[in-house]
Amino acid sequence: MNLTTVAPRVGKLALLASIFAATACTGGGSTGAAPVPNTQFCGNDTQYALASPQSGHNIAANSNATIEIVANGNNNQIYQSFKNFELILVPANNNGSTNGQINTGTLSLTGVNSSFAPFPSDYYYNGTLQSGLQSGLQYNVYLNAFTTNCIPIGPIGMLFAQ
Repeated sequence: MNLTTVAPRVGKLALLASIFAATACTGGGSTGAAPVPNTQFCGNDTQYALASPQSGHNIAANSNATIEIVANGNNNQIYQSFKNFELILVPANNNGSTNGQINTGTLSLTGVNSSFAPFPSDYYYNGTLQSGLQSGLQYNVYLNAFTTNCIPIGPIGMLFAQ
């Protein structure tokens, strides 16, 4: 055995072992310092629409306004675990920034809204804003599963704060 070929191999093995040890300490995934980006959308197994107020309409800028969405059917993620979902309102003129976003609380399954029924089988969910909106701004509405690191769906509609 030639020592000139063994020494570089031992050095490479030591280097690889130190890299694996360092990676193991970071969690190696979404819990580490550099999380793995997720490309799965939240609740992307059905269609959604704003039900009340409907997309393009006004919403009161106070902190207890309720927003209702409608989903197509009940064989989907949101029906199975609606308490893990929330709505996020993001100012539309924010150049992609989420500064100023307002969240609802967890969603609740609600009764039938006969005034807006866009799908063959409609299921309605609502959430209450946790703080007030800035009057005069347009907000895009997104659906988020806050217990995961999925990408929020949307915008599923937009509202004008008055």
